[in-house]
Formats: sequence, structure tokens, C-alpha cells
Amino acid sequence: MIIDWQHHMSPRKVYEGRGGQGGVVIRDGKVTIHLKKEVYQVEKHLEFMAGAGIDACVISSSPISVDQCRMCNEYYHELGSQYPDKFFYLTPCLPLNEGAFDILDQGINEYGYKGVIISPQNAGEMLDSRRLWPFYEKMSAYNLPIFIHVSGHVLGYDAYDADYNLNIAFTREADIALNTLRLILGGVLTAFPDLTFVISHLGGGISSTLERIERYIDVRGEKFWTDCGGTPPFGAPYRENFRRLFDTLYFDMAGFEGGMNAVKCALTTIEPNRILFGTDYPYNFHTDGKDVARYIQDIRGLDLARDEINGMLGGNAATILG
Repeated sequence: MIIDWQHHMSPRKVYEGRGGQGGVVIRDGKVTIHLKKEVYQVEKHLEFMAGAGIDACVISSSPISVDQCRMCNEYYHELGSQYPDKFFYLTPCLPLNEGAFDILDQGINEYGYKGVIISPQNAGEMLDSRRLWPFYEKMSAYNLPIFIHVSGHVLGYDAYDADYNLNIAFTREADIALNTLRLILGGVLTAFPDLTFVISHLGGGISSTLERIERYIDVRGEKFWTDCGGTPPFGAPYRENFRRLFDTLYFDMAGFEGGMNAVKCALTTIEPNRILFGTDYPYNFHTDGKDVARYIQDIRGLDLARDEINGMLGGNAATILG
């Protein structure tokens, strides 16, 4: 069974609330999203799945307001009755916004959604902000996964401002890699050991720099934190415990348009049983699904055991979804 972990749908009124026309959305001089009307056209998603050979999709969205979160929740509930075997759903959440937990509770308790989607940045706070502790406590009680999608509008990266599209191509990836590290180094995974996190876009390519980070932690030890006024969230041996926590994370394969170099790089530091197939449709790939079918064949051609490949393509996601 092939499961697309990162697949985006939202109702037409959310699309229209963002401008209602195909093309780019600009915020503070940065391109934050390329709007595509396919996002609300269910028949296009079914066509895509058929062409790609995808059996089921995990549906999510990244709204920019609590009202849009509510709209997505209700829309997914309608879809669930029409397509009970095609889609799983993650309830969208802006965890520091007023009323956000009411919508989260509705999605999980009333509608039976399989988890939650948030951004790496929330009201300007990073993932290790203590302001997010109540959210983590709630999700620990639910024992459901937290999907960390990229932030559309990232703060604190003024050096990346340019008259070309660094925001979508690179800045957001740097932000999600940074926040992946903060989950570990800032103590989230230590404080909430039972939480399941899925990080989008292979952690923003975090595998390419992970060895440097591990070695620096190994060399500095406790001073990695205390030199900066912090306290280690876990004890020695620091490098080994950092890696132990990193290995509890899941990562999806979306965001690279089927690029196998990114996948092969990820496999140097991420175990196959922690990788989930994803497409980022409709923001990546064409509706006919042919490019995705080729991507799946490329994944099947990896020098891995068959059960590991089957896990990446769907089995690992099925385990998380229960």
C-alpha cells in the first residue's frame, strides 16, 4: 500500500480568502505560497492518485487563521463521508492563537482525525518555546502524531531577503532544519518522550549537516549549552543521547519534486523505518501523476531490503496512523 503522507487540500473559501487566483501570495515582500486551484478540486486529487499509483493520502493544510482552521476541519469532515477509504486527515492548529484548542479537540474528538499539523514557527515562537508546552501536553494525552510542516512566512531570517525567491527555495528549509534541532537540543523530546513528530521535507535537508552538529556536541559536551547560558536537557554521553533522540523522529520525503539525491543523502543519517513517502501535491508535481509514478520506481530501485522500501512507501505511515 502506498500512502502519501504530505498531501494538501483545503476548501474553496480558504483559497479565495488568500486571493482566489492562481499565482503567488506576497507577504512582507516574500513569496509565501503559489496558490493552485487544484487544492479544492477533489477530482484532480483522485486523478493524481490514480496516475501515480497512490492508494491513500494524509490530507493537511497550513491555514493562517483560526477561522481557516475551522473551515478546513469542517471540509475534511465532509470529504470523509464521501471518500472513506481514500483519505486520512490531520487537523490544522495555530497552537498559540485563541480558540485553537477548541478546533483541535473538535478535529480529534468529533471527527476522528489522525493527528495535527503545525508550523515550525508559531506566533514568532520556535518549537522549543515554553509557550508551546500546553500544546505538547495536550498532544501527549491524545497520543497522536504532530506533523511539522514548513512555515509559509518565516521570521528572523532578514539575511535571506532578496529579489529572488529564496524564501520558498531555501529559507523555509533552513527554518525547519533549525527547529528540528531545537526539538532535541531545547528539551522538547526529553520533556515529552511519548510524542510522535513527523518533520516535513526530510527535515529541510538536515542530513547534510548532522555530522557536524553531532561532532560539535561530542567535543563541547555540557559546554555546548552552558557556554550560551543554557542547561543540557539530557546527560552524558551527549552525542549518543542526541542521536538516540534524533532517531525517534520521522521525516517525510516531500518537497524535492522526486529528487533522489535528497533521499540518498537522508538515508545516510535517517533509518528507512523513519522515512515516509510524500508528494506535496498540488504544490509539487503534475496532476497526471506520471512523475510521481517514476519517483516511486526510483525509490523501489534503492539498495535497501524490500520490507524497508515498502515501509518508506506506506508501511511506516500506516504504523503511525494506527
